[in-house]
Amino acid sequence: MTVPLLTRCSLIKVYLCLFALLLSANAFADYAKGCNDPNYHQFVEERLAYFNQRNKRLLSSTSRDYKRSKAADRNPYQIIGDLSRHLIYSAQFEPIDTVNAKIDLIFQHGENLSKDQQIAGNVFDNFSTEAHFVGIARAWLAYRQGDHQGAFDKLLTSIEISNSAVMGSFGPDVTFIRRIYHDGYTTPVVAYINKTKNFWKGKRADALRFAWLTMIEQGCAIQFDSLDTIKFAELGLIGGNNEGD
Repeated sequence: MTVPLLTRCSLIKVYLCLFALLLSANAFADYAKGCNDPNYHQFVEERLAYFNQRNKRLLSSTSRDYKRSKAADRNPYQIIGDLSRHLIYSAQFEPIDTVNAKIDLIFQHGENLSKDQQIAGNVFDNFSTEAHFVGIARAWLAYRQGDHQGAFDKLLTSIEISNSAVMGSFGPDVTFIRRIYHDGYTTPVVAYINKTKNFWKGKRADALRFAWLTMIEQGCAIQFDSLDTIKFAELGLIGGNNEGD
């Protein structure tokens, strides 16, 4: 069958546009080999080392924040919030028994609230953010003890929140998925990212999810940070298609 001249011209234009788009992506890509570029891998490894050092500093600073709140007998919600934030870092570095004792302490603080205060807490945020941090801490503990499937289950359970203004605006914890993705586990990371659609909304959230899921699909190293949307462009990724060399 002979293709009409007009149709052939249209097809040629389409192919030329696609070719120009690909050339444009490669021209503006900072990494010639895309996700397989050694310079990109070095960048991510340096960022992961930075996050590890930062988290160790936050282990100390968040512990001080909690102790100050408790000593000053501040608002009970602030005391619980400070301790739950500290848990994220405690679970990464401190002994297992120490972390478990701090998890128990959070619930003790909760039980010490008056009934009226507990009701107010449920109305305000349902303690969703604090529950999320406890869940992430338990995931870290399971992972450190070799129970990887249990850790992944706890990771996904931690994100089953009903209402959290904080997480809705700023997103969930990424310290744990940063670690397990680096260790080669992609399935629980994808499930976790997809599940954030239930509460983490907006252009920033959508952009990060799209960048992360596309990079995972292409086997890219990821730092799980807001800079990933910039790196996504620098890698020359177009609609999830980046073959590299």
